[in-house]
Amino acid sequence: MKYIIFILLFIQLSCANTANSLYEDVLRDIEAGSIDFAFMKLNNYLRDYPNSPEAPEIKFALIEYYFQTDNYRGAIDLFTDYLIGYPEEKNHIFAQAILYRILLEYNGESELIAELKERFFSKPIFNIFSGAKIKTYKSILNNNYKIADSASEIVIYKNNKPFIKVSPQ
Repeated sequence: MKYIIFILLFIQLSCANTANSLYEDVLRDIEAGSIDFAFMKLNNYLRDYPNSPEAPEIKFALIEYYFQTDNYRGAIDLFTDYLIGYPEEKNHIFAQAILYRILLEYNGESELIAELKERFFSKPIFNIFSGAKIKTYKSILNNNYKIADSASEIVIYKNNKPFIKVSPQ
């Protein structure tokens, strides 16, 4: 019985090591500028470890990659799963911003755009970050996001450049 417990513990530890080493390998690819290789590894990571603590960040990175490569269909396919599956993530508002931008570029005005506008202004954005004390987010793809919120407009910056501007009307 002791041997079985030891073997199970060994297997569990080696799987955790594999997940960590794969994640670190992805981060090295990103730092080296090999975003396409990182993208493939991120997909593999999610397939093999869908419930890992890194899963929300990885899904966000995949959405970013799809957006950056103008693959809006791929990004939109991930959005439902991401926005419903991780409503409390600190980068959730930034995922909504990417979706908003895609919808504007992909098909102009729509009911979904109106719904996203309503979400942006339903409660002050800074209340979302009150527990975290941050109004910025750095993704694993090294994109820096920042929010500027006022009563008349929300501006989300990506890498210090305006990414989206949303007004209530």
